[in-house]
Amino acid sequence: MPELRSKVTGAVLGCAVGDAMGAPFEGLWGDSIPTRDSLLDDYHLYDGYPSGQFTDDTQLTVATVESIVRLQGIDLYDIATRIAQLWHNHAVIGPGGACTHAAETFLITADWSTMGAPIGQAGNGTAMRTAVLGLWYRDRPEALAEEVADISRLTHQDPRSVAGGVAIAEAARLLSDDQFVFEPTSFCEAISARCWEIEKGFAQQIRDLSLIAESHDAVQQIAFAGQSNPEFDRPIITPYVVPTVLASLYCVIKHPDSWSDAVTTAIRLGGDVDTLGAIIGALSGARLGEEAIPKHLLANVQRSKALRLLAAKYHAAIANSA
Repeated sequence: MPELRSKVTGAVLGCAVGDAMGAPFEGLWGDSIPTRDSLLDDYHLYDGYPSGQFTDDTQLTVATVESIVRLQGIDLYDIATRIAQLWHNHAVIGPGGACTHAAETFLITADWSTMGAPIGQAGNGTAMRTAVLGLWYRDRPEALAEEVADISRLTHQDPRSVAGGVAIAEAARLLSDDQFVFEPTSFCEAISARCWEIEKGFAQQIRDLSLIAESHDAVQQIAFAGQSNPEFDRPIITPYVVPTVLASLYCVIKHPDSWSDAVTTAIRLGGDVDTLGAIIGALSGARLGEEAIPKHLLANVQRSKALRLLAAKYHAAIANSA
């Protein structure tokens, strides 16, 4: 089993690497995305950016971790300030609409409790930044749901988005736990239970995922989940939080012992693949440690040294909070 420091580094850097791998292909259909081997060979051209550039998924994740490291705990005002500062500095790469609304609202009001996009906007801007939080709650699982829900509401008030943020954090917590024996049914049941009181319908879909994952049309069921009238007539993972979270957990279920296979499978689903890469890169990194991530991708992701230093500080904060 990897040591905790390796898992923390794997989560932080895995998020950035997976994000950077998917970024050049955001919005494309799966059959237009390169092969597994090509994705793993090197970072592809992301028009207008240097090789290995990650997007807002990692930027908001980093902002959250930096706040925890600085204050040695959760402070919603500070996290909101750090997120909004990215917009103030025009530094955000590939921002989503709901997160933009939240940041711009906070810059005007300075009120973190009302900044989140309203109910009805159920994007994945929560789930994309909460995987690393699972490690913060390794020894305090009882606090995870309430506190991660509050962090999620900074950008999205819709309960589906809030549940998605909690689900990904709980998944990372379980995957980083040496005592947790990975098995798809118990994995999905534990995640479902953690977000049941937030959004029961979504929680039930997570609970059912272990069965869906074995079906021949699993990807189609996941892509269309939670939609009475799907936007497309063939599977693609949109920025809607329900299919994003289900697809992320599905890729981990199918490839629990391979970071490379889990991340490339996700990216080749098509759609919001920088977010999928970020989430699954972090989840698999939390389980398998940094050793599981290809070394050349770790070395060549943008801000690699700074991210590694941040991960070391985050590990120290986690160890001190235990």
